[in-house]
Amino acid sequence: MGLLLVPGCHAADDGLPFAEAIGTPLEEVPGVVAGSGSVTADHSVVDYRYPRLGGSHPLTMEIRTTMAERQTAFLEDLPERGTPELSQDTTILAMSEEVVGARLTSVTRSGLRETHTATTLWYAAEGERVLPWTALFRDEAALEQAHLHLADVLTEGYHLPVEQLPGLIGEVFARAGAEADAVAEPAEGGALADPAATPVPDAAPTPEEPTVPGEGEPLDLADPEQAWTAAEEWAGSPLEDLAFSTSGGLVARMDPDDVPGAGGGEVLLPVEAEDAEELLSGLGFQARDAALAGNDDVPPLGEGLTAQGSELNCQRLKCVALTFDDGPGEHTEELLDMLQEYDATATFYVLGSLAEEFPEVLERTAAEGHEIGNHSWKHDDLSGMSEAGVAKDLERTNRAVEEVIGSEPLTLRPPYGALNGTVRRSADMPIILWDVDTLDWQSRDTAMISEHALTHSVPGSVVLFHDIHQTSVDAIPAVLEGLHRQGFHFVSVTDLFHGELEPGDVYTDAQPT
Repeated sequence: MGLLLVPGCHAADDGLPFAEAIGTPLEEVPGVVAGSGSVTADHSVVDYRYPRLGGSHPLTMEIRTTMAERQTAFLEDLPERGTPELSQDTTILAMSEEVVGARLTSVTRSGLRETHTATTLWYAAEGERVLPWTALFRDEAALEQAHLHLADVLTEGYHLPVEQLPGLIGEVFARAGAEADAVAEPAEGGALADPAATPVPDAAPTPEEPTVPGEGEPLDLADPEQAWTAAEEWAGSPLEDLAFSTSGGLVARMDPDDVPGAGGGEVLLPVEAEDAEELLSGLGFQARDAALAGNDDVPPLGEGLTAQGSELNCQRLKCVALTFDDGPGEHTEELLDMLQEYDATATFYVLGSLAEEFPEVLERTAAEGHEIGNHSWKHDDLSGMSEAGVAKDLERTNRAVEEVIGSEPLTLRPPYGALNGTVRRSADMPIILWDVDTLDWQSRDTAMISEHALTHSVPGSVVLFHDIHQTSVDAIPAVLEGLHRQGFHFVSVTDLFHGELEPGDVYTDAQPT
């Protein structure tokens, strides 16, 4: 197992606490393919890297969605000047058949300022769930004890005064001290005081103020929903950025600015192995064993690790589906170049006759991850055909597409959007219309086309263009730049609808209801 983040300034001879955190870069993990994306615009630069563990793998989807949420927040809060950068990456902390741990890092650069954040996610094969760092702990009492161990490291190893203990570490330490004093202090008459009757200090939180995590009804960290609730309540804890050490203990990372005397560089706070034994849940022990075992001999997590699949949860994101009708054609490859610059996935509703005429273009379109839909053989009005005629037309188009890309179109868009019962009964695939019609075929005005798309697109929109018109293709850079600037993510039609599409049903958008 590769070792990362060995603290350069924490050598044993300087007397500071020392720990080695186990972690492996994506490119060094056998069987794991790294997915990546990068968008450079006039106003910002964003890039990210994540593990592709197979089509629609829960951990891949959670990592990508978490990164996309951060990207949207970053883009929505851009300064008026400058070109800030957001870079996100993933490190594998543990990997076995039972559990996978991943560390997500985020670095924001704006001028001379650089901000680092990190969190960890844990995939449990049992139940196929992605869980937060809190699920590694036995219960909330163990969470509190872990913070007290970190307090000991800071006060004893870094000689930090207790009143300078930062954040949740200081709050948990103060509460533990207050509770101990309340139990130990004799009440009037020599009896021990009743903790419930102990006067509340002036500094104690009032009901209107936030309370220290763990003060309410204890949460069951074995329950996934309650584990996520605990992660929200304990947000800001150094244990959010948790790894296992080479000695079998835990390692929490802290900002050196919060630890006077750290000497710069990264601060790694160890929880010794014998102390960690009392804190870990069943998942925590599995994760520790996987981290210590390394991952050289780990069997694949599933077949087809590079298989295409949904990677974004559009129920949590600002997603939009850009769709292009009537191709492929002479302008399609220029359009593909534009989409590539914004790491954008689109959906192309192709004509079977043109699939035969432009097979190389269609092949490239599919190879670059775009979705292919059926738009009939040669753009005839399907609503004027018999059931047999519709079925024959669509089947002929499906075969032409399959001949080129190896798979059939996933959805249907009837020419002109013309529909009736005959078409619906004859179509053995979902029928996708649109909610944003740029009328590009009519206006042939690039500025009008882009302005309409930018003005009317909302989360869940399906936007209609035609890639057979140069004026339409010329409008796409402005559309991509404008929607990206607003924090949108460009996805295929099936991803926009979360894969929940039924043959014969008609869909126009996936806007939240």
